Amino acid sequence: MIKYCKNCLFPNTKPDIYFDKDDICDACNSAKRKHLNSQSDLNWDERSKEFNQIIQETLQSTKFREYDCIVPVSGGKDSTWQTHAMKVIHGLRVLAVTFDQFDQSDIGTHNLEVLKSIGVDHIHFTLNPNIVKKFVYKGFETVGDPYWVNHVGIFTIPIHIAVKFKIPLIIYGENPIFEYGGPKYSRDNMVMNKRWRQEFGGMRGYREEDMIDEDTKKDDIKILFYPDDELIEKNNIKAIFYGHFFKWTPVEHTKFVKKKYGWKSLEKPQYGSFMTEENCDMEFIDIRESIKYLKYGYGRATDQLNIMIREKLISRQEALKIVRKIDGKVNPKNITKFCNYLNISLEEYNSIIDNFVNKEIFYLNNKKEWILKLKRS
Repeated sequence: MIKYCKNCLFPNTKPDIYFDKDDICDACNSAKRKHLNSQSDLNWDERSKEFNQIIQETLQSTKFREYDCIVPVSGGKDSTWQTHAMKVIHGLRVLAVTFDQFDQSDIGTHNLEVLKSIGVDHIHFTLNPNIVKKFVYKGFETVGDPYWVNHVGIFTIPIHIAVKFKIPLIIYGENPIFEYGGPKYSRDNMVMNKRWRQEFGGMRGYREEDMIDEDTKKDDIKILFYPDDELIEKNNIKAIFYGHFFKWTPVEHTKFVKKKYGWKSLEKPQYGSFMTEENCDMEFIDIRESIKYLKYGYGRATDQLNIMIREKLISRQEALKIVRKIDGKVNPKNITKFCNYLNISLEEYNSIIDNFVNKEIFYLNNKKEWILKLKRS
C-alpha cells in the first residue's frame, strides 16, 4: 500500500526515500534544515567559508594553468546560474562543458548560447550519434530511462576533461539527495565521485561495461568509463556540489538568469510537468517521467510541486489537485517522434513501457490505460 508524506506529495515507493515517525519524508526534513541556519546543525555561513577556502586552495594550484574550474552545463537555469556564480561572484576562470543532448530543443540551443554570453570558454562534447542512439534504446528497454547515456555523460566527460587540462575543481549544482531525498550518509555529502555516480547518477544499476556487446567494443566507449582513481588523485581533482555550500534556491536563480542574460523558459509546460522553467532542453523528458510514474506512482509534476510546497509557494492540497490531473502524462506527438528516432513501432514502444509498470499499485482499465489503484491523498 502506498503511503504519502504528510508535508509533500512523495510516496514511500520513491527509491531511497525515508519517512520519520511523523510520516514526513527526509526531503522535507532537509528543506527545514536548509532554512534553519542553526549553529548546531546546518550553518550556511560556515559552509560558505569552507567553499571560499576550497577556492583559495584551487587558485594556488592553477596560477599557471588555463582554467580554475569546470562547470558542467546543459543550458538549463541551474547550470547557467552556476556558470554566473563561478565567473562573476567567485571570479574564477571557467571552462563550461556540455554533454550533447540527443534530443536538444530549440530553446535548449538558445540557452546554451545565452550561457556562453556570460563570458566563458565552452566545450560541447558529442558522442558518436550511432552509439548514442543504441544506448538510448538500451537505456529505454533495460532500465526504463532513455537518458541513461546522458546521465553517464554529464557525470563522466567533465572529469575526463579535468584530467586532460589538469583542472582541479568541477562544480555541479544542488546535491539531489539533500533536495529530493535519499540515504542519510549522502544528504550532507559535498563530493561527486565514481561511487556517487554509480549509486545516484541515474545509472539505474546499469554500468558502462553492460553496454559492451558484439557491436559495441570497449574502445568505442572508453570516454564513458570513469577515469582511474590514480589519475584523479595524481591531479588532485575534486568534483563538488555548489548547493552543499550555499542555500539552493532555483526559483530565485531562474528569475536572475532570465533578467540578466535573457535565458528562456518554455511557453507552456511539457506534458506531465507543472513548470515551464525545467528540462527546456530535453524534448522527450515526458517519456522518461511517464515511466517513472508507472514504476513508482509519481512523476515530474510531483517533484516540481514538492519544491513549491517546501518553499510555501503552494499548499499541499492545491498541489495534490494538480498532480492528479497531469502527473505521468505524455505528449502523443513525442511518442511518434521518439519511435521514429529509434526506428521502432508503437507496439514495441508500448510493450517496453508495460514492462516497467508496477502492477501492485496500477491496474489496466477498459481503455487500456494504467490507473493508480489508490487515489493519491
